[in-house]
Amino acid sequence: MNRYIAFGVTILVGLIASLYFAWMGGIANVSDAEPNLLREDFRADYALMVAEAFQTNTDVEEAVAHLAFLDAESAITPVEEAIDFGQEAGFSDSDLALLDNLADALVVFNPDFAPTPTP
Repeated sequence: MNRYIAFGVTILVGLIASLYFAWMGGIANVSDAEPNLLREDFRADYALMVAEAFQTNTDVEEAVAHLAFLDAESAITPVEEAIDFGQEAGFSDSDLALLDNLADALVVFNPDFAPTPTP
């Protein structure tokens, strides 16, 4: 019976220690991570999600704003990288077509001609 009590106490101490560790913030908070830390596949997925949203609303300015999150030199850079990655990783033809459609729209888009909001 003494062995079972020691086992129960060990389990209880481990549970209490793990709850204390989690409660006191022992787990790293990654909410302030930079987007350039994303792996290439996650960056491609993000660009694909922007392309899917663009197909629905066809708002180039919104797509450019979302792609700016990836901190690229221009908005088309992450889309081109996503197309390259998608071809290597075996994205479906429809996904590659979405990315191509967004890339074509970004090539034509000129922010100088975009309407400016009135105050």
